[in-house]
This record gives sequence, C-alpha cells and structure tokens, in this order.
Amino acid sequence: MPLHPLIVHFPIALLVFGAVIEIVNVFFKKETLNKFGTLLITFGVISGIFALLSGEGAEEFAFQNWGRGFHDQVELHAFFANISIILFGILAIVKIMFKYSLLSWNGSQINKGLISIVIVFLSISGIVSLAITGDLGGKIVYENDNIIIDNTSK
Repeated sequence: MPLHPLIVHFPIALLVFGAVIEIVNVFFKKETLNKFGTLLITFGVISGIFALLSGEGAEEFAFQNWGRGFHDQVELHAFFANISIILFGILAIVKIMFKYSLLSWNGSQINKGLISIVIVFLSISGIVSLAITGDLGGKIVYENDNIIIDNTSK
C-alpha cells in the first residue's frame, strides 16, 4: 500500500488553512497572523513535496495493480499537484523575503499594497489548484471503472 493517501492530507490542511489566514490578515494586519500564516504555508510546502514524492510511488502501485487505463487522469492530477506546490512555494518565498524584510519595502504604501495583492492572488490560486488536484485524485480512486478492489481476506 502506498503512503500517498496517508501523507497527502497534511499539506492540504496546512496550505488551505495558511492561505485563509493570509487572506484574512490582509485586512487585519496582525503580526501573529502573519507569522502563523507563513509558518503554515512553509510547512505545507515542505510536506507537499513529500506528498508529491509519495505520489510517484502511488502511481507505480496503481499501474501495477490496476493497469494503465487511467494514465491521463493520473498525469493531470500530478500536473495540478505540481502547480499547487509551485504557487504555494512562491507564496512562501514572497512571505519570507518581503514580510521579514530580507528585501526592502522601501516604506512605500504602494509596495505594501502590491505585495498584499500578490499574497491574496497566490493564496486563492493555490487553493483553487489544490482543490482541482484533490478532485482529480478522488475521481481516480472513487470514480474509476478500472479499479477493482478485492475486499476478501486472504
């Protein structure tokens, strides 16, 4: 049994919760929310990388046990999983670089507003991409005629 189904839910929870906190914090501007959102997004990306890596093993397991009849679905699922991690990875880098002054704000309200827009855009885009990834993954497992699960005991 592959680890992917066990691992994948941690980055989903961390990334979605972190993105929601990021969006909320655009309005409240609380340092605690800023740090917590950054922490959740960062750990979500790290755990997401492990989920991606475990997905490769799950793909091989599925092809060996269920055949290659759903290859295109798996590839589309993997594509959106990669897009999700890229979007959230960029968000983590933006947060770390700008919010923690590794790059200067130049004190300008325009720059702060632009970074807030980028954070909201990446957060929403990441959630949408993650939702598509999850939907495709669910369809691979639960709506696939090629999968025959043997529930008999051996």
